[in-house]
Amino acid sequence: MTEAPSQPAPRIRAPQIRGPLTRQTWRAQDAVCLGCAPLLVATAIVARRGGIRSHLVMVGTLTWLAYCYAHLSFAVPFNSAFLIYVAILGLCGFGMLDGLLRVDVHALHPSFAGVPVRAAAWFLLVASVGVAGLWLSDIVPGLFGVPPANLFLAGLPNPTWVLDLVWILPVCVAGAMMLLRDRAAGPVVAGVMLVMLALLSVCMLLVTPFALAAGLWDDPVARPQLVAFTVVFAVLGGVQLALLVVGGRRTTTPSVGWLRPGWWPEGVRSEDARSGTG
Repeated sequence: MTEAPSQPAPRIRAPQIRGPLTRQTWRAQDAVCLGCAPLLVATAIVARRGGIRSHLVMVGTLTWLAYCYAHLSFAVPFNSAFLIYVAILGLCGFGMLDGLLRVDVHALHPSFAGVPVRAAAWFLLVASVGVAGLWLSDIVPGLFGVPPANLFLAGLPNPTWVLDLVWILPVCVAGAMMLLRDRAAGPVVAGVMLVMLALLSVCMLLVTPFALAAGLWDDPVARPQLVAFTVVFAVLGGVQLALLVVGGRRTTTPSVGWLRPGWWPEGVRSEDARSGTG
């Protein structure tokens, strides 16, 4: 009996990305993530010396990186860098939580007295409602048999829908509502999200030069998308930058310690605990 020839083992390929602009978007995202490395180091050094502005920029950068590597961890075909994606996602995600939960927002609240909180709050609310409406306008018709235009690989839901609708947009809305209600945590949460959104705007603006370098300006599908990206994110990025610059200049240095050594404050022990009973 003749044995069938053995089949070669399948090779793991790099992610195959569809769409004329999708590959350029990934490249722009990689470029911004690489640029975030020195930014993260610089802001972390200053933040350790008590710089609240640098601390918020650092946490916002970690939020952006966690968002990017969440996409890479479950939204691209399996490849040899998978464990790197997961490791960066875990480190940035826990770094983001650490940077938020250790802030004593009540001690820090007087430092934001001159910050334009209402302008920041309304920007976050309007932007969040706009993005949610954009995604839902694609998702809801799909529930009734109309194929969404932004389905992902193999017809799976777009991961950006999920990350935005369950994480980014709710946090932006929560930060905005806390600002409007003068909650102590509002400036911290809103400041972090403005940094994250500013990095997103930079990424989307970088799509245009990458696409032009790839010769996509003559593509009838890509050209109107490039124009829309450039106009929309130039406006959004300009507003985000203005809010961050004005807010940063008006933020004062706190007179008391504002960064706790752990995630939760140590409570006062009960009388029974002090006496060793109970």
